[in-house]
Amino acid sequence: MSSNGATTYADRPLNAAALLDRLNEPQTAAALHRLLDHAELLAFSAGAVDSLLQRGEVIADNVAASVQELRTALPAESGELAGQLVRLARTLPQLTDTVEQLATLTGQPAFQRLLVTLSKPQTLAALERLLDQSELLAFLVSALDHLLARGDELTENIRSSVEEMRTVMTAQSLTPDQLIDAVVKFLPYFPRLVAVAPNFIRVIEKIEPFIASEEFDALLDSGVFHPDTVQLVGEAGDAFVASREALRQSPKPVGLFGLLRSLRDPDVQRAAGLIVEFGRRFGSSLQ
Repeated sequence: MSSNGATTYADRPLNAAALLDRLNEPQTAAALHRLLDHAELLAFSAGAVDSLLQRGEVIADNVAASVQELRTALPAESGELAGQLVRLARTLPQLTDTVEQLATLTGQPAFQRLLVTLSKPQTLAALERLLDQSELLAFLVSALDHLLARGDELTENIRSSVEEMRTVMTAQSLTPDQLIDAVVKFLPYFPRLVAVAPNFIRVIEKIEPFIASEEFDALLDSGVFHPDTVQLVGEAGDAFVASREALRQSPKPVGLFGLLRSLRDPDVQRAAGLIVEFGRRFGSSLQ
């Protein structure tokens, strides 16, 4: 007996009467009728299964031989090929979407007109020239982007420069025509200025540490750049150069007696007086 009180087929006695009782059941009779209706199919299936089981070893050997032949036929890099096929299978959904998008794109009239334009020789030549100058184009785009990013700052600087120029023109009574004339006169010198600009920048970079030092501040306060000092140095330089040229053209060795005779010259006497006065003042400053 089962747990719900019903008698199962396993609990029934195994005898002819029990078999007849079961055959008399409607569901059993219906199942037998269905089996008899498909008796030929059941017989064919049973024969096929029996034949398959009998030839099991032969079939297994054939499958193993086919696998071995396939493995032999594959190239040595078949493992890499299999990996590529696996990656290709993974990207098939994305490739399918891309192909669909390309199909939609190529069907548009604008795309067809673009293809016609690209097929022209002059268009291809222009594209080739652009690709040859790709680095320059990238630099120009980067510079333009930087310029646009600093647009507000540059505008403010230009406005300030124009305002300062207007103030200077008003203070010096300059008219726009005079300013334009000055710019026109400056233009011929502009290429030369651009050519020497790198050397000028290198000079500035070298003297910049000296200009920022305390020694340079002391030099500015020392009187070396006083107008009288600069004029005196210039006059001394001119006199030295002129003397050197005169001696180069006609050398005149001067001995002790020649030096004493030259002291009678008023010009030499003025120079000797300057040297004596300079020695006295400089010696006083050394104390």
